[in-house]
Amino acid sequence: MSYKMNLSDLNREGDVSLTQQLVDRFTAAIESGELPPGEKLPPTRRLAEEVGVNHLTAARVYRKLAELGYVSATVGRGTFVRSLAPAGSAELGDDWQVYALPDQDVGFPEEVLADAFTVDEPGMISLAQGWPSPRTYPVDELARITSNVFSEAGASALSYLPPEGLYELREQIAKRGRRYGFATDPEEVVITSGAQQALQLAGAAALEPGDVAVVESPSFIGMIGALRASGARVIGVPVDEHGFDVDGLERLLARHEVKVVALQTASHNPTGRDLPLDRARRLAELAQERNFFVLEDQVYADIRFDAERPRSVRELAPGHVVHVNSFSKVLGPGLRVGWIAARGPIMERIAMSKLIADFHTSTVTQHMAARWLASGAHDRHVKKTMPFYRERRDALIAALDRHLDGEYRAQTPAGGHHVWVTLNRPLDERALYSEAARHGVTFTPGAAVTPERRSQTGLRLSFPLLEPDELDEGVRRLARAMREVRRRSRHSVAASPIS
Repeated sequence: MSYKMNLSDLNREGDVSLTQQLVDRFTAAIESGELPPGEKLPPTRRLAEEVGVNHLTAARVYRKLAELGYVSATVGRGTFVRSLAPAGSAELGDDWQVYALPDQDVGFPEEVLADAFTVDEPGMISLAQGWPSPRTYPVDELARITSNVFSEAGASALSYLPPEGLYELREQIAKRGRRYGFATDPEEVVITSGAQQALQLAGAAALEPGDVAVVESPSFIGMIGALRASGARVIGVPVDEHGFDVDGLERLLARHEVKVVALQTASHNPTGRDLPLDRARRLAELAQERNFFVLEDQVYADIRFDAERPRSVRELAPGHVVHVNSFSKVLGPGLRVGWIAARGPIMERIAMSKLIADFHTSTVTQHMAARWLASGAHDRHVKKTMPFYRERRDALIAALDRHLDGEYRAQTPAGGHHVWVTLNRPLDERALYSEAARHGVTFTPGAAVTPERRSQTGLRLSFPLLEPDELDEGVRRLARAMREVRRRSRHSVAASPIS
């Protein structure tokens, strides 16, 4: 290697991730002068090959080194050890920002989420992306609706709106809310730029640093991140075969003053389970007795394979439940139209926060969404696309039975885009994540979707973007990666000295 570093003795079975080990080696070499200022580092692909890690790990190492201020990267030139220069010097470039910006704690969940959006390796099969398939996007119908928007609304389709959103869309969502129990009046609805913004606005409105928030374990990465962004302490409550463990929540309430309980009550991400009515009723009772907010996310509620969509918990305690939803998982994530249903002072705070954040969600897309709902197209589209996703769910379950028979436990999901897999024999999730990428497959490890350390090994496998044969090949590669991690683990134990 041109940078004269020995990276052959990495500990692949230890508690410290390969990413962090490589970052530590590079920073030590830079600080000692072994890697002098201006030294060019190898391309990420070459680093990955020479060290025996996947390209995602190598890219993450350089990204962390840049965040720490040790290297700078220029498109077309490469990555270089940063040259020290006096303040104001042109040589410093944009590196001065490293010292001006506050520290940013980027954890494993955020790294996994970033990987899901940036994986572009040729031949890589992603079981990590739980997004709707572009093959199902109603492009022609939305094109007609867009044309109608401008012919009917004219220049107002490009004008400002109140932060709460387009009233016609709020009316349509309230109409749907009366059908499923999450809203009764347009005044209860605020339109957001997707469900993720809705989660962040609701979390910021209800929580302040030091508060306790409860989340399902496992849960959605974005849900955990939105709650932690408020400065709250996030505690997980298990999800069992019947969904969120409300008895477990009740035991936790005896020890903590909880401000928010956040969960997905229908087609849960990642297990695909629903919250049974008896548990929903008890949750609503506890919220009213203890005066905490329930943050209910139902973004996957329309994606149903084997049963009717459950009604919203908000119907049982409308003053205590903040409901979040969007069109992203059914219609198309690029539309960026979501909503919050709530009432009372928290609704006023959310609307004000929305104004400060971005004034309002895109006017054009709100007009499109209003017409989409009013025409009945949404229900027709949901009905049309369910066989497509059901076929892929069944193909993934069949692939697991074929390639991992006896090695895992999983319930067939009632809805959603994911299968939650628990391995019968635990292994190191981070080692498996890295090894799987080397075998050409990615997944979402359980450590990224749980707020606490777990003794079991969990994997979220997503199926909507892949064909049945790709799902089979992805699980086959995953099984090979698992065998390799277990083989290395056995050899490591066998080689350990007897003390």
